[in-house]
Amino acid sequence: MRWNRWLAGGTLLVGLAAGGATLANMRPHVVAADRANTSATCIINVEGMACAGCAVAVKMAAGKLDGVTNVDVSLEENQARVAYDPAKTTPRAIAEAITKGTGFTAEPEPAVRD
Repeated sequence: MRWNRWLAGGTLLVGLAAGGATLANMRPHVVAADRANTSATCIINVEGMACAGCAVAVKMAAGKLDGVTNVDVSLEENQARVAYDPAKTTPRAIAEAITKGTGFTAEPEPAVRD
């Protein structure tokens, strides 16, 4: 019986390390409330990512910022697509958080205006 609890805990840690789950994913009511306030998306170019672990590190660094509601990282494109609340953060702040948190060079892609 004890090993079942240990195994479940180990599985959770492996899932967290692999980026399969985050604390925000475990609190759906909080995420839903944050997504309702999201009104902008930006692309952050990230240089230096080489593996899935790098992508997870970028996702975690950006996700720590207040106002960031979703982060999708493309290792192939060396980019992160970030949904955020512009009242709480900016693309520049997100890029700086990624650079500071991971050591990778991150720059926001210029916004395209119609």
